[in-house]
Amino acid sequence: MTDINWTKALCLGCDRELWFVEGTDSTSNADRRAAKQTCLICPIRSGCLDSAMAEENGRGESGRYGIRGGLSGKQRYALARRRPGAQPKQQRAA
Repeated sequence: MTDINWTKALCLGCDRELWFVEGTDSTSNADRRAAKQTCLICPIRSGCLDSAMAEENGRGESGRYGIRGGLSGKQRYALARRRPGAQPKQQRAA
């Protein structure tokens, strides 16, 4: 992985809570959309996403938190499942 100049991240100085919103009400959804919009124009978005994917390697959907690289934890999990060499889906205990 290449070095990422984190000082260029557009989320620096923003309310950190926007990237780690919980809940599904309209305010929470609006906050998540605002975070993703910031990510879309961020100059280090791809590096941020690559960093998140590397850090979360092997984790299930519930082990991925927040908006990183413009994607939610659920979206990053789905992306990881589509990548070459992805592990078979973990079975839940009955």
